[in-house]
Amino acid sequence: MGIFRKKKSADGPDPLSKREEQLLTRIAELENFIEEGPDRIRREIEEEITTMPPPDDLVDRRREYEFYTKLTRGEIRNERRYQAKSTILFFLLASAIVALSSWIYTFLNGI
Repeated sequence: MGIFRKKKSADGPDPLSKREEQLLTRIAELENFIEEGPDRIRREIEEEITTMPPPDDLVDRRREYEFYTKLTRGEIRNERRYQAKSTILFFLLASAIVALSSWIYTFLNGI
């Protein structure tokens, strides 16, 4: 039965010492984690305190996004047409006010 026995190699590392090295590195990692735990928690709390909150217009952005997702293409086209019509009326009103003001100014200077 000596034929089937495996010979120990003197060159290779001992499996028990390899396992011991793994355990020692794991223990060192855990000790490091325990030592740095309070500092890590303190840094996280400070970061949370110093982080700025989201902008105030976030609610408006969400409302606008929901508005546009609910509309169809035709409704969006009608809304844009209505806004363009309102813009044209605003410019007509502003130009009428300027024209009337200039007419009154020239009339008052003539007297």
